[in-house]
Amino acid sequence: MADPRQLYPDQTPEGGAPLAGPDPVYLENPVLDATVRMLVELSAQVWIERERRLALETLLAERGVLAAEAIEKFRPDAAQAAAFKAERARFIEDVFKELRRIPVAPAS
Repeated sequence: MADPRQLYPDQTPEGGAPLAGPDPVYLENPVLDATVRMLVELSAQVWIERERRLALETLLAERGVLAAEAIEKFRPDAAQAAAFKAERARFIEDVFKELRRIPVAPAS
């Protein structure tokens, strides 16, 4: 494996905090860096979604628009299921995009 300092010359010599550039190197292995980025992205998105869902559920229940158990009983129709599938694909793309940024070693 190539030395990250050679692959990413704009980083600090010890591979720590980036000095500049869009692709900072934090760990010695770019796969581990991508994994950390994925985990952070996923965690951020999960929390944002959870917070919004909790706010919506609270507001709907407080206004008597929807009972909490109705959410548990919900089943999407075909159009809704297709829309959910498309949104899930976008979500997966956002979470796993860092894997495509890993430098690929030339085949020997």
